[in-house]
Amino acid sequence: MAALPGVTRPTARRWPRRLLIGTCIFLSVAVLAAGGVYVYLRWRLGQINKVSLSDLAEDDGSVMNVLLVGSDSRARLSGDLADQAGKDEVSGQRSDTIMVLHVDARAKKAALLSIPRDLYVKIAGSNRSDRINTSFAEGGPQTLIQTVKDNLGIQINHYMEVDFVGFRDIVDAVGGVDVYVPAPARDTFSGLEIKEPGCIRFNGETGLSWVRSRQYEYFESGRWRTDPTSDFGRIQRQQDFIRRMMRKAVSSGLSNPLTLNRLVGIGVKDVTIDSAMSTSDLVRVAKRFRSLDPDTVDMLTLPTTPATIGGASVLKINRDEAQAQIDRLNGVGPPEADDSGVRPSDVRVRVLNGNGKEGAASKAGADLQGAGFIVADKGDADNYSYARTMIRYAPGQRAKADSLARLLPEATVKEDPTLKTVDVTMTVGADYKGVVVKPAADAPPSSEPEAPDTTSPSGIPQPKGAPSEPSC
Repeated sequence: MAALPGVTRPTARRWPRRLLIGTCIFLSVAVLAAGGVYVYLRWRLGQINKVSLSDLAEDDGSVMNVLLVGSDSRARLSGDLADQAGKDEVSGQRSDTIMVLHVDARAKKAALLSIPRDLYVKIAGSNRSDRINTSFAEGGPQTLIQTVKDNLGIQINHYMEVDFVGFRDIVDAVGGVDVYVPAPARDTFSGLEIKEPGCIRFNGETGLSWVRSRQYEYFESGRWRTDPTSDFGRIQRQQDFIRRMMRKAVSSGLSNPLTLNRLVGIGVKDVTIDSAMSTSDLVRVAKRFRSLDPDTVDMLTLPTTPATIGGASVLKINRDEAQAQIDRLNGVGPPEADDSGVRPSDVRVRVLNGNGKEGAASKAGADLQGAGFIVADKGDADNYSYARTMIRYAPGQRAKADSLARLLPEATVKEDPTLKTVDVTMTVGADYKGVVVKPAADAPPSSEPEAPDTTSPSGIPQPKGAPSEPSC
């Protein structure tokens, strides 16, 4: 891949800089609220590193956007990890992990938007364009914040930067994280090696190799295959790990004073925040998250399309499809509810490729995002024999399934009692031609499947790079 002007080609041993910053932020913020005594909190929070930034949007206490950045600095690495990361070969710091944590106090909802590192944008304060991750490397957090605002139009209220060294300690502090991996997997660059499929208990070291993986391979039909989703597959794995980390911390870690104190210490040690974020701001965010089910936090990825500029492979924002996400983060009202009172933004959808066409799930997912639906994740169905698009819904979620079906009048609708982390699953069939722009309110969806039901019980992507849902 050719290098863009002003971009230094990464070394072969570069540290895979895909920090699970969402995990660190969610856990450190959540445990701070559970710490008990406010005086103790003030003392601990006073130890957090702070940076002075200008042009942050005013935080009025209703909708809050926190720009989350993962630094790839090797400064605190030691031992084998330092050798593997090439500590002596790479200096300074860059950010290839950029997310926006969105908290809506009015709707009592939260979301985490991932911004791909290769997004091609105009760099704030300059006359040139480049990948968005270069704005942090060249101008630090101030330039990155302004670049996000100028190019995406997302208002940023606060800033948090996380050193990924603490990630390993967080995983170990909560006793590890269980992930169902549907096929043997490996990545020689990150050190990932999973010899047998099934429920894998990731500790700090192995968890780090999982979320770091950029060269992910899985074993299928007698040979190793490269994950074709590349960085987007990595983002899905990270977001899934974030959710599992949150779930594990809420279910066990927060009730154990010793674990809690360790998590607070890790959070304080590894987080840098803007100087305008007060102790009360942190506690306020924490209180909101204490009442949230981790499975209801929406994991979003900015819609983009591949492009080649100056011989380099980059991503360009798909503005039409991304606008619904940007509006949500800016507190702009969602599309109107249908007759049942369901708004598209109330519906979490898993999109699966059931027809075998390359990019079918991504295309359909982008169509749904453009219509205002929340696409939780994407992947492949167990087979590609679906002639007709199928919508499965979790118990009690028929109204949400019908809301989606009105945009897909030819789709089959069926209940799936195994669905847990999404409201509906949409399996893209050979008949899919896009969503209806003006759905007919009186068009009843079909309730009988046209094709045999041969997908996995929960409609999980199998067995590609994205993790699967079965409980471990």
